[in-house]
Amino acid sequence: MERLSRDGEPFPFGLTFVPTEALASLAADEHRPALALVRAALALGASFAFIPSAEPWADEAAAALSEEDVAPIFSVSGPLWPIIRVRGIVEGLRATLTRPEEIGEELDAALGVLLAEVERAVASGARALVLAEDLAGTHGPLVAPDFAIGELVPRYERIVRVARALGLPTVFHSDGDIRPLLPALARAGFVALHAGGGLSFGGFERVFWAARAEGLAVMGGLVTAELANPARAETLGSKAGVLAHAGGLLLSDDGGITSASEVTSLVTALAAARDT
Repeated sequence: MERLSRDGEPFPFGLTFVPTEALASLAADEHRPALALVRAALALGASFAFIPSAEPWADEAAAALSEEDVAPIFSVSGPLWPIIRVRGIVEGLRATLTRPEEIGEELDAALGVLLAEVERAVASGARALVLAEDLAGTHGPLVAPDFAIGELVPRYERIVRVARALGLPTVFHSDGDIRPLLPALARAGFVALHAGGGLSFGGFERVFWAARAEGLAVMGGLVTAELANPARAETLGSKAGVLAHAGGLLLSDDGGITSASEVTSLVTALAAARDT
């Protein structure tokens, strides 16, 4: 993936799914979410920042980030979980096993909206696209790998192909231990993985090395499970910094941060990573 780093920085760092209200300490007195995100990105020396495409301020944020030479990365939600939630979580997950063709038809119906979001991302000046679909938990897949590989990944590939034709590299986001699905995601054309929440740093390392073995760059490393404990933030940053300096890691939060105190720990961890 194109290197998204500022001149003089040892490695790229980015903000992913941090709610703008949690960024108040870095964007004091800024009540417009788009500008709060920009102010926080600049305070952290970020090279890139995720923008949830569903937010009404997404286009404003993309323009403002670009003006400050911070790469805007549009994030779009994958098609599966809205289909599952309509049925209820348990029944919906069961349907992926018992009626995969039916779920596949509904996935196809949802693709039109997602492909339109790809075009919108390009029009807004995004530098990359994130397809966000939580397929795993702490201990492994939430969705059966056979269903994911047979029904989901081919639909993802259609999104990746359209994005690539329009000049956008595509990143896959999932929480948890996504390792069993990494080979299929790499074959589908994703260039990077954003390793999301639900992992310890040890769990993140296992996902990191598995993704690198498949030729995927990785975003993440500053795991919320350890940022929640301020005493661990500096140690976490040092460990993540070692991976980032070695290459293949675009350092970022894991998407699990929800509070201002976790953002404070993120600042501490990031400083330690840069000092490594």
